[in-house]
Amino acid sequence: MKLYPKGPPRSEPTKPKPPPSKEDLAARKARQAEEGVLAMAEYQQQQKAMLERTARLRAERLARERAAARNDKTSAKTGDAA
Repeated sequence: MKLYPKGPPRSEPTKPKPPPSKEDLAARKARQAEEGVLAMAEYQQQQKAMLERTARLRAERLARERAAARNDKTSAKTGDAA
């Protein structure tokens, strides 16, 4: 018992699509080229943003590590027990 038939009813044969014209193919190629340029620009923008975030986070981590190292040195000099 099929509730949802797949495709057109069997009583109507499907007609094959005509091949695309040269103009259609040229337009499709041009559109794909434009989309490729836009996609590459978006990819490069995302990569740049990721590298900037990585650099900022690395700088913050190194600053925290330096601060922790300074605190360890000062507590060792004063004789504080941690």
